[in-house]
Amino acid sequence: MGFCECSIKFVLFIFNLACALLGLVILGVSVVAHVHGKTFKTLLEGEITTTSIVMIVLGASVFIIAFFGCCGAIRDDSCMLTTYGVILSAILLVQVAIGILAFVYRGKFASNFEKEIEKTFDDYKNPEDMATINEIQKAVECCGLNGPDFWSSSKLPPSCCGLSDLTATCDRSHTFIDGCEPKIKTLIKQSFKLLGIIALSIAGIELICVIFAFCLSSSIKREQLRAYA
Repeated sequence: MGFCECSIKFVLFIFNLACALLGLVILGVSVVAHVHGKTFKTLLEGEITTTSIVMIVLGASVFIIAFFGCCGAIRDDSCMLTTYGVILSAILLVQVAIGILAFVYRGKFASNFEKEIEKTFDDYKNPEDMATINEIQKAVECCGLNGPDFWSSSKLPPSCCGLSDLTATCDRSHTFIDGCEPKIKTLIKQSFKLLGIIALSIAGIELICVIFAFCLSSSIKREQLRAYA
């Protein structure tokens, strides 16, 4: 195997190692988001659950395929490299779609969440909704729909001060000053923007891996044909 082929093999291995690590990061972050996203599942149960599960599957797939690619590069297995290239191409297309959709629909997702949170705060006298509000205010560090003044009574919910004890008193001088609606809307938009950037960045790395995998596979096949000639 010549210098060019060895260089491709080395670069392919390094890029796949990077993809494997990024896959683990996506998997870890998605699992944490799925577990800790229970606070918001009451508001958008289907959308949040589906998004987190898709990202968990994607992260696991990227890790497994990248590991497969590393093995193919080390073993000089043309069949394994070709299979890896085909599967990674399919995953790449999915990631590009996810990245684009994350940018396009982040505003719509935030608007849907905005409507649900307004409805929840409007029905705050309902014990179940009040429990959800307390969880949101504590988790996001916000108070009221658009600020502490949303609570017309002199007594603020303890969660406005980040307190778990619902019998505790929340002093207005120690309350969170941000409203939940604008803060969560901004948080969702930023999260989807980050998701899009990560998905497209990994897709770019994977595109290089696909090209190198097919080049290396072709080179290995030529070497094998020469050996049998």
